Amino acid sequence: MVAHAERGTRERILEVAETSLGEHGYHGTRLHQIAQQVGIQKASLFHYFSSKEHLYRAVIEEGFGETEQVIRRVLDSEATPLEKLRALIDAYVDMVAAHPERTKILLRQSLGDAPAAQNQPPELQRLMKLVSTFITEGERVQVFASVDPTALVLSVIGMVAFFFTSAPVIAPDWFDGGPAEARIERIKRHTFMVVQRCLVGTRDPSSREAER
Repeated sequence: MVAHAERGTRERILEVAETSLGEHGYHGTRLHQIAQQVGIQKASLFHYFSSKEHLYRAVIEEGFGETEQVIRRVLDSEATPLEKLRALIDAYVDMVAAHPERTKILLRQSLGDAPAAQNQPPELQRLMKLVSTFITEGERVQVFASVDPTALVLSVIGMVAFFFTSAPVIAPDWFDGGPAEARIERIKRHTFMVVQRCLVGTRDPSSREAER
């Protein structure tokens, strides 16, 4: 019972910290405010996380851990490469929509708003390699066109991040029209269309798989 309660408190701290880091950044986040929102003393927070940097790292690991589980589940499925591609994009857009703070944290980190010693997380390198290898393998079996896989993955990350951070300001009518579910589906369709054109061109994508 005690272990379960501690796990619940830790998860609540991570949830509140993720929101604060996304809204205020690393340097603007205050531990005493996180503790207050969770309903514990600041001293009790250090029972779970030894420092603000430790908490920041835990939030990053939590997000990448969930993302890796989703990616591996899609890539390990029996679907065709194009079906996996669509599933990866759909799942990624869903994750960004469900956790917009994580995208904001990464954007802030890219601008230097992170612990001084924060380097590129090894989890991020592993995720990039997973998806890049999938694209490279698609090229090898001639389902996908030859592209720079890392550049393509970065393009997708940037495009989806833009839709959920800057698009509401730059094109509010496009982004805010209709219910949230419809907007998310629109982002999925557009992202897949762009990636599909990069990897298979305007040719019917099903024909390439039929030739395998």
